[in-house]
Amino acid sequence: MSKGIQSANSISKFTKWMIVAIISSGAVIVYLTYLARYSFYDQVIDGLKITNTQLGVLYGLYGTTATIAYFPGGVLADKIRVKYLATLGFALSAVLTFWYSTVPSYAELKVIFLLFGLCTTLIFWGIRYKAIRLVSTEENYSTTIGFSYGIVGIVGLIVSFISIGIFGMFADATQGFHIVLMFYAAINAVFAVLSFIFIPKFQDEFAQERKKFNFNEVAQAFKHPGVWLTTLCMFFIYTIYTSLAYTVSFLSAIGATAAIASIVGTIRTYGTSLFSSPIIGRVAEKKTPSKTIIICTIITGICLAMMTFAPKTAGFIIPSVILIIVMSFFLNGAYGVTSSMMTETKVPAVIFGSASGILSVIGFIPDMFVSPIAGKWLDTYDTAGAYTRIFAVLAVSAVLALVCAWLLRVYKKKIEAK
Repeated sequence: MSKGIQSANSISKFTKWMIVAIISSGAVIVYLTYLARYSFYDQVIDGLKITNTQLGVLYGLYGTTATIAYFPGGVLADKIRVKYLATLGFALSAVLTFWYSTVPSYAELKVIFLLFGLCTTLIFWGIRYKAIRLVSTEENYSTTIGFSYGIVGIVGLIVSFISIGIFGMFADATQGFHIVLMFYAAINAVFAVLSFIFIPKFQDEFAQERKKFNFNEVAQAFKHPGVWLTTLCMFFIYTIYTSLAYTVSFLSAIGATAAIASIVGTIRTYGTSLFSSPIIGRVAEKKTPSKTIIICTIITGICLAMMTFAPKTAGFIIPSVILIIVMSFFLNGAYGVTSSMMTETKVPAVIFGSASGILSVIGFIPDMFVSPIAGKWLDTYDTAGAYTRIFAVLAVSAVLALVCAWLLRVYKKKIEAK
């Protein structure tokens, strides 16, 4: 092994968990501007002085760029070291977030969201799963990715509650939003430095012909049934995951205060994953990821069905909070372990970046259409009409995710039979 080149078996425990911490934190930190609406929907609308429909368009633009960039990002992750891509991703996010903090015009916001799509997907996302895979063995990947999402929860909670405190210091939404975003830009800059210092070069990051584009690696990923079944499952799970931002606005719409909605949104986004991802990751290692996802999607679907048919009034605030937290616990857990179904179906490490690219291109297409459609519904229909439509679509998505996980189990049994 060359000097300075590491592997999953040669790195120290400190280095392994430092890498997991940096990359996992990146799943929050690089995306802080994008994730803001999940906890602070009303503050984002007020701070930017835009409508639900306009915010939906911005996220649709982000989703379009992201969809285009996901697969090239996966291929890029198989050609450029994790160390350099992580550093660049954090640094670019810091620059864009600083620009965003100036509360620019709507036209500038469109440019920023387009560029964020490139920053988060072309540069950073391809290494999100691959870095965790590089410090893990095939046997303990599910546990490691589960703990990774637990770290996402811890970092998200800390950053969000600090953000709530900052918002509380300012009566003017625009000024508070400006300071919060400056805070986000500073965190990204710090993590750019940490990435360059602590992430090593890995022995098995590339196939032997890494300097050339090897279409065979991409073809292998495309041909692997495990990649496609995992990808389709991610599509439906992510449709629900990205739509849960609207549970925050739902609580406000039926009578909860903005502060309560933000706290529930923060707990839903980060607090539940703090516990659910490690717990469900460990369950997935013992019971298999596909079986675990089947259980999680059944519970998620039941919660969504109840929210679809329940009355959209102030009397439903407390039951809604309970359903949102329960649903988020199991959904965050399912989202955290969905990618590990690729290890369940023996997707090789050398094409994991390309496989992750396919998973991301198809799996995260909901970013293109969910926000524009939901934003339009919210501006067109009354509270009951809009949220009944949103929750009904999500309940159907839970059922379809369950079907995909079941089909993957069928395929796995065929592999084992051979």
